[in-house]
Amino acid sequence: MVMILLSFFSSTRGRRSMLSEDDMERELKMLNKPYVISFKDNSGVVFDCVDIYKQPAFDHPLLKDHKLQVRLAVRITSHTGLASTGGSCPNGTVPIRRTLKEDLVRESARSPVYKQTKDTSTVDGLHFARVLFNSNDGTPFQGASAVVEVYQLAFPPDAASLAQIIVVDDRPTNATAVQTGWHIDTYLEGDSQTRFMVFWTVDNYQETGCANMLCPGFVLMNQGLTPGMALPTGTTVTMDIERDESGNWLVFLNTELVGYFPGPIVNGMSSGTQVQMGGSVYSPPSLNTSPPMGSGVSPLPGPYNGAAKFTQVSCHGPKGITYRTTKDVANSTIYNAMVTSTSPDGPEGVAFQYGGPGGS
Repeated sequence: MVMILLSFFSSTRGRRSMLSEDDMERELKMLNKPYVISFKDNSGVVFDCVDIYKQPAFDHPLLKDHKLQVRLAVRITSHTGLASTGGSCPNGTVPIRRTLKEDLVRESARSPVYKQTKDTSTVDGLHFARVLFNSNDGTPFQGASAVVEVYQLAFPPDAASLAQIIVVDDRPTNATAVQTGWHIDTYLEGDSQTRFMVFWTVDNYQETGCANMLCPGFVLMNQGLTPGMALPTGTTVTMDIERDESGNWLVFLNTELVGYFPGPIVNGMSSGTQVQMGGSVYSPPSLNTSPPMGSGVSPLPGPYNGAAKFTQVSCHGPKGITYRTTKDVANSTIYNAMVTSTSPDGPEGVAFQYGGPGGS
C-alpha cells in the first residue's frame, strides 16, 4: 500500500499523523456525513446540511456519551442563513463545509498560525499585535466578547491574517484554549474570502484540536451560521465565547448561538487564566515579507487613522481586570496595538485598535 506524507487525524486526540490513502478516505467519510441538501456560497464552497444528531463531533471518543444540548436552542432566534448566500438548512440539520482531501493536508500544517502568544512569536513567519487581559483579583475568566470590524485585503498565496478572541487556561502543562474570530487564510481556505472561524486545543497547539470542522470537536447548533462561512466585509460583528453551567464553551456571532465546545473536548476547562484579543498574521519565511493585519493601517497616537478596532470589549468573570498591549515587532508602523478607551460607559466602551501594513 502506498503511504502518503500527511499529518492525519487521531480520533482520540484531534491532530493528524501519517496514514495511508485509504485511511484518508475513511477520514473524509467520517467528516462528510450524509446530507439532506447542499448549497454553494459565492466562492463556490459547498456546505452540506447534515442531521444535527449525526454531525462529526459525535464521532470523537470523548463525546461517546455526550447528549446534544437541545436546551441551548433557545439561544437561537434568527435563521437568516449564511451572509454570503442567504442559504440555510432545513430544521433539524446544520450546515457543515464539505471537507476535501486537500483541506486535510492544508489544515495539518496550519495550526501554529492560530496560536495564543504572550510576547514572543515562536513560529517563523508568525507576527501578532494584541491586548492581554488578566484578572487582578485571582477570579478566573468565564468568557469574553467584543464588537469586531471585518476587513478584506489582498494577500499573497499561503499567507493569513486573523482577528481573534482567545480564552486560554495555561494552568496545565500544555495550555488549553478556545477561540473565535475571522480569518483570511488563502492556504487553509483555498480562497481570499474573510471567513468566520473557531479553534480549540488542549496541548498548546501540538497534537490536539483544529480549525472549524476539520476534526470532530465543535458541536454546531445553528441551521444558518457555521464556521467557514464568509462574512460581509466593511461591517462589524459581535463575537462572544462564554462558559455555561454545564461546562460547555458557547460561541456566538451577532448574539446568535453558533455552537459549542463540549467540556470533555477541552479537558473540562472550567475557566480561563487569560483573555487575548487582537490580530495575527502569517506568511512563509521564504516570502521575506509579512502581510497586512486588520485594516492594513497601524494605529498611532493622534487622530484616528483608519486602524482596525475591537470595541465594546467585555471579559466575564473577574471583578477587576488589568490589561497590556503586546506585539512581537518593534517598529510600530509595521504592526501595533493601542488601547483607546478603558471606560465601559464611553461610546465605544472598552476599545482598542490594532494592525498594520506589514512589510519586510
